[in-house]
Formats: sequence, structure tokens, C-alpha cells
Amino acid sequence: MKWFTYFLMTLTVLSAAGAGAAETPAAALAGIQKAIDANDQTTLEKYVDLRGIISRGVDQFVADYAAHPPGGEGDPMLDMLAGGLAAESGVAADQSMKLMLVEETRKFVIRGVASGDFSGRPSQRQDLPEGGIFSVLFADASTARKELRDVRVQSVKGDRATATARVFDHGSKRGYPVQLALGRKPQGYWQVTDVTNMTELIRIVRKEAEAR
Repeated sequence: MKWFTYFLMTLTVLSAAGAGAAETPAAALAGIQKAIDANDQTTLEKYVDLRGIISRGVDQFVADYAAHPPGGEGDPMLDMLAGGLAAESGVAADQSMKLMLVEETRKFVIRGVASGDFSGRPSQRQDLPEGGIFSVLFADASTARKELRDVRVQSVKGDRATATARVFDHGSKRGYPVQLALGRKPQGYWQVTDVTNMTELIRIVRKEAEAR
């Protein structure tokens, strides 16, 4: 279960990579660090499609786990999640499980930003949002500053854009390459809508976690 925890931690940080109001993709990405450092979860939710990104991340995790199961006895909890969320099952109970997992992960992201766990500067707020069921799983996760480095907007075509960056964790001293898709909303601001190299990131985090 430990590597899945690391995967979700990486996913939540990547989900935070679209914060910051802007009228251009470059300006939106430049606002990322400000939103994280300000512990501003409201800005995060406005400028990041959290549910969409997390939902696709769950789907790709399930597909990767099924295609590349761990050696040995595996992990009973992950086996249950992967089996219960498999695309071919499609029953209402399975969809409810996926919706629950997406929403609980979203809660963890919001709590992580609001509390200062991603900025490295703990918040003094007394009204922090609920952290969801994953708060216990992430109790030992790094709360050092998360920094988006080497940000580059690659292309802008109409209301769509792509960008690359590297998420650096000052606690683990590790960096993770991310490829981002952005879309312009009717209100004029840009929103990060996808992490297009999610499968690559899953493999990287699984390999790191299984080596621990």
C-alpha cells in the first residue's frame, strides 16, 4: 500500500500545478508558486480541474496495476481497489467506489494546500477543510515546500495549450517531469485540465516506492 500512498502524494502535487489567475497560459503557470505558498485552496479549485485530473489518474492507476501487477504476494488493499475499479466491471457499486476515491483524494489536495503542507509554511487557520480518509495514509509524507521548476509553454492553439514543468519536493529532493494540458474558460482565464504523462509518473513513483 505504501507505493500507492506515494503515487497519490505525487498526484495531489501535480493537481496543484494549475493554480493562479491569468489571461495567458504562461501567466497562469507563473502563478502556481504564489497559490501554493499562499495556502490558497480557493484559487486552486478555480484554476484546476481537480476532479477531472484525479479521476483520470485513478483510471490510469487501475489500468497500470492490472497490466503490471506487483511481484510476490502483492497488496490485498490494492488488489481490491484495482479489481473493484476495473473499467470492465462498470456496475453502480464500482462507480460509487471510484467517485468516493476521487472525492477523498480531492479533499486531501484541498487540505494539503490550505494547511501549508505543500508550501512548507504551516497555516495558523482554525477552520481548515476536512482532509478526508487519506489524511492518515499521508501522515508521514513530506510537508516540505513543493516547487514547480523549468516551466515552459510549448504551444497555444485557440483555447488549448500545452506546457511542461518539473515538480520538485524540497523534502525528498526529488523532481518529477509533468506534461500539462490547459484550456481557456469562457470567463477568460486558463485552467489546467490534464496531466498527459500520468502513466509515466505512475511508473516512476511505483518504482521509487517499491525500492524503499
